[in-house]
Amino acid sequence: MCNETKKTVAAISKPRSTHMRSALPTMALVAMFAASCTSQVSAQEQHGPNPMDGVAEALNLEPEQLRGCLGEPPARGTQPSDSDRMAMITCLQGQNASLTAEQIDTAMQSMHDAHPPKSRS
Repeated sequence: MCNETKKTVAAISKPRSTHMRSALPTMALVAMFAASCTSQVSAQEQHGPNPMDGVAEALNLEPEQLRGCLGEPPARGTQPSDSDRMAMITCLQGQNASLTAEQIDTAMQSMHDAHPPKSRS
């Protein structure tokens, strides 16, 4: 192998800048985040705002805190059991100790009144 070829091979096989190698995972994360934000925006545009966000706001909670306390929804056309309701209230009061059961019931009822369940056709 001639000296020019050896130099070319050595140049090609040299590791790239460490800055570039360390930036690649960050760039991949940014791309994934941008894609997830785009899909969230389109879902909100298609379906409108999530009614539970208004309940969370009324209870001075973050939407994630509210969702974490909700559990499984009751079957369509039925109310949550007393034990499920009390578990939700206890969880929400753990997130915001100043909440009362009456405030939680009022916020949930206002959401149901404003956004009745859609009928399945």
